[in-house]
Amino acid sequence: MTKIYLITGFLGSGKTSFLQNVLDSEEAKSGVLMNEFGSISIDSSVVSRKDMDMIELTNGSIFCSCLKDNFIESLRALLEKKLDNIYIESSGLADPANMLTIIDLLKKQCSNNFSYEGAICIVDGLHFMKEIDMMVSVENQIKHSKIILINKMDLISSKTADEIKARIRSINDKALIYEITHGRIDFESLKFSSVINDQIGETSNTTENKPKTIIMKLKDNNIELDEIIKVLNNLKEFCYRIKGFVTVNDITYKIDTVNEKLDVIEYESKGLDDMTLVFISKIGVGIVSKILASTKETLKDKIEIIS
Repeated sequence: MTKIYLITGFLGSGKTSFLQNVLDSEEAKSGVLMNEFGSISIDSSVVSRKDMDMIELTNGSIFCSCLKDNFIESLRALLEKKLDNIYIESSGLADPANMLTIIDLLKKQCSNNFSYEGAICIVDGLHFMKEIDMMVSVENQIKHSKIILINKMDLISSKTADEIKARIRSINDKALIYEITHGRIDFESLKFSSVINDQIGETSNTTENKPKTIIMKLKDNNIELDEIIKVLNNLKEFCYRIKGFVTVNDITYKIDTVNEKLDVIEYESKGLDDMTLVFISKIGVGIVSKILASTKETLKDKIEIIS
């Protein structure tokens, strides 16, 4: 019987690192369904394992009506492969309140045996207390999970950890809470079966309130990394997240900006779309004018914006 797990958590909490750690440590035959709000997938380039089945669903939330049917069909396709496990990594902005409704629909449409084990929510210990009041989706990620993993424990005090736990308990007093660092934990130690969380709700993800995502392609490799960093520092306050890859002087860098913190890390290029950045905007289409203004002096005609 195939076990299905949902991995949730706000942007930058460490979902992808957690998933990669799980895949690296297991010998089971597993598949991954990766969901991203933007029209191109960035995180799927990071997650890898030999002979692993992966399906990517982009340009919206899997819990929204815009992708829900594709979500169910993708799960059916993975179930046909008779895998041991299926891991679903939802977008950081996704609201999983209707996950059990989707599972019920899947059961009616699919003859393959499977068990939905429940949701794991990765919490960013460094930023959670600010994020929890930002969107209803963040609260629902907590509310509809069986397992809560407080990540980045190495960056916070025990007092902050206690405050986070108290806030989590006020939302979901059934979930098991674990403290982790760098997304690492023995997955087999997580006791899904000991938690009953059968709350069914309505997702807040709709086509009307979907955050605007913009793709910026760099058309010229003759760009200095400092120029790109300057532009991103000017834009980060207007975005929930900026992520992607750029190649400068034959070196590929992974770009990741969340909570106004910019990380630029050298990355081994493996056929990546390595001159593309995705912006998830806080200010709607207004981000386009911000990008144009910020790049006018530095990148000039070296970019292409795709909305």
